[in-house]
Amino acid sequence: MKAFYLISYGGSEAVKFGDLPDPVVGNDQLLIQVKAVSINPVDYKVKSGDLKMIVGSKFPKIVGSDFAGIVKEAGPEIKNFKAGDRVYGAVSIILRNPGVLCELITIHPKNARHIPEGMSFDEAASLPVAALTALNGLRKCCVTSGKNVLINGATGGVGHFAIQIAKAKGAVVTATCSAGNAELAKELGADEITGYSRDDLAKTGNKFDAILDAYGKMEYADVCRLLKQKGIYASTLFMPTSVFSSIFIQLVYRKKLTSSNMRSKPEDYEEIEKLFNEKKLKPLIETRFTIEKAAEAFELAEKGKPRGKIIINT
Repeated sequence: MKAFYLISYGGSEAVKFGDLPDPVVGNDQLLIQVKAVSINPVDYKVKSGDLKMIVGSKFPKIVGSDFAGIVKEAGPEIKNFKAGDRVYGAVSIILRNPGVLCELITIHPKNARHIPEGMSFDEAASLPVAALTALNGLRKCCVTSGKNVLINGATGGVGHFAIQIAKAKGAVVTATCSAGNAELAKELGADEITGYSRDDLAKTGNKFDAILDAYGKMEYADVCRLLKQKGIYASTLFMPTSVFSSIFIQLVYRKKLTSSNMRSKPEDYEEIEKLFNEKKLKPLIETRFTIEKAAEAFELAEKGKPRGKIIINT
């Protein structure tokens, strides 16, 4: 099969597009012909070697987490899927599973879902990591109807989903983004727009019940100033080293810091699918690449500040 894979960690010299052996389907596995893959920050962090202590250094290493495709074969122990089914989902490359940037993958059925009627392969591939991260972050922030929410990095992969999910919950949304993306943020549902620089945030007179930092780089001083008492801040880049700061801020300022990580329980997927079916959630896909051009897709994802999701078609 054709695949995009790492031969080492690093930049463009570390990647290759070529042939690898076809995977062999197990009795309790699905063999899937991949149609679309979306890129997430975890994918290019694996590529660069930032996570090598976790994912190991065995090469060749296929990257990519989110996928959509067609079941080619279902192992004899599989009951809920059959050949020809349209499916999507995500695999955890952090747990040293093979990635999905290739023509064929084998996965356990717990990592696959049927693609809802009316959803394209590209749309399905865009959802798992980013949309479920946004959903869980807003859940951790206790976002409900009438809550004032600030979404930082509001037109990126996680952020553009977060705006739509927060609005579907009835929240009042303020979005931070560049001036060039302000109109897009409004189209996604933001009630107010502001820039994301410290000067821009300093001019914001509002106080918020919740902040979802989809970009992950807000200063704690800004967070403490912008949050209401008992407000909650969730970051996609919240690290264990931030635990002390979190405890200090909660004790002194009565404001909570937490992480916005992906949660992938069936009910989470069901909520995302319901919002899609109700036309309250629409993936933004502005850029597509073929798998032969996957290196260019990674370059854009890491350095280009793309709007919405980047899709690679196999």
